[in-house]
Amino acid sequence: MKICLHLIPLMVCVALVPARAADPTPATAPADKEASDAASDLPKHTDPLIDPLTGTPYLAVHNGDIVECAAFMIEFQRAHPSEHTLLLIADIHDPTSSVVDPAVAYTWKGKAYIHSYEIGDVRLTGLGPEHVSEGYMSRLHKTYIELMRYYFQKYYESQHISYPLSQEQAYKLGAADLGAHELPNELPGDTEDIQTKRVVLRLMQLGLRIVKVFHNIPHLDKYGKTYTGDEVNFNFEGFTFEWTRRGCGYLCLASKTYLPGLLDSLIFSIDYQKANPSEKVFCFLHEAGTDHHIASTTVFTKNGQLWFHHLPPRDLLSSLSLDDLRNSDRVNQADLAVYNPSLKEFYEEDDKLRRQPPSGLKRYLNGYKNPDISVEGVLAELQKRGVEARIINNTDSPALLFVWGKKPFIYRPLLGCFPGKAEQMTASN
Repeated sequence: MKICLHLIPLMVCVALVPARAADPTPATAPADKEASDAASDLPKHTDPLIDPLTGTPYLAVHNGDIVECAAFMIEFQRAHPSEHTLLLIADIHDPTSSVVDPAVAYTWKGKAYIHSYEIGDVRLTGLGPEHVSEGYMSRLHKTYIELMRYYFQKYYESQHISYPLSQEQAYKLGAADLGAHELPNELPGDTEDIQTKRVVLRLMQLGLRIVKVFHNIPHLDKYGKTYTGDEVNFNFEGFTFEWTRRGCGYLCLASKTYLPGLLDSLIFSIDYQKANPSEKVFCFLHEAGTDHHIASTTVFTKNGQLWFHHLPPRDLLSSLSLDDLRNSDRVNQADLAVYNPSLKEFYEEDDKLRRQPPSGLKRYLNGYKNPDISVEGVLAELQKRGVEARIINNTDSPALLFVWGKKPFIYRPLLGCFPGKAEQMTASN
């Protein structure tokens, strides 16, 4: 991540809200909230801090466009699985760029809408639900930018501020977070530390991978003045983004996401045995890491040979014999002997491939589909395979209880799998 982090000072300067609107040609509104009567098509909520489409709270943080988009997409799809969402970001062809202006296009009862931190929920007149697809992503994002400029212009006119803004005006407004926005950007008693913690907790609840959290990092603004702030880097939709209270940005392509070893072993074992009934799979469970999570060394037979199963880097040929499988320590040592050097090479190549703009995401993934590592996503995968599982502690720290080999285990997103307790099997949710 070192290369990516050098981009942060640039990102913070260019990602301020009014700077996005400083286009010399004000746009005509492609859709107006009042003119399109969009509000009547959408549900309402009596609490302004609750998103009526998801039934969940807004994050309510400064410049929360990318984190609000992430929360909305995941929670909207859970609440309305028959509808569709699409993340919209700017066309970036240079990996050293960072401005993405994120928003979400979504379908609702046969109509198309855009959801964003700046303009809220607006119906797209002239576009239907069939346009909420990757083929229209660039067009949808350009439409969003036109909408945003239009509403910004209306906002600045209401504040008797000339439009377009000068660089100095835009910078001062952005630094003070006075730009137009529809979603709430703070809660009573908020401090930067509280908002950072709220972002991290919510992203973890959503099953997103937190890459890094930085506290009180010094920066130089575009005028050479020093300020400090918190930063949260996280993976979403194949990208690594950064949120700060002064703006957000694109850092690089996210690393591919993989299930914890125990879950991957469980799913692989069931699927492989079903597809190859004449072959065998052996799983050796053991504690790993400083947190003592449960990992699995998985060995399977294929065409008379023994292989180690790994994602990443790949399945690796083993020199073990069936008799060697009686000694779990020997199995683990043989696995590590081929796994560690192969994993090092994999990540070195993976890191090079990730230094691409968003347009290179499909080339980087090369057909690989990142799994849903939230408790809901993992629960669905286990239920498909007939594994006994249910969500427990569904509060600030949701977890998944599942049974494998007649033993209970607990899965916690981003932490891994740990031993469960027998009494949890009969306890109520």
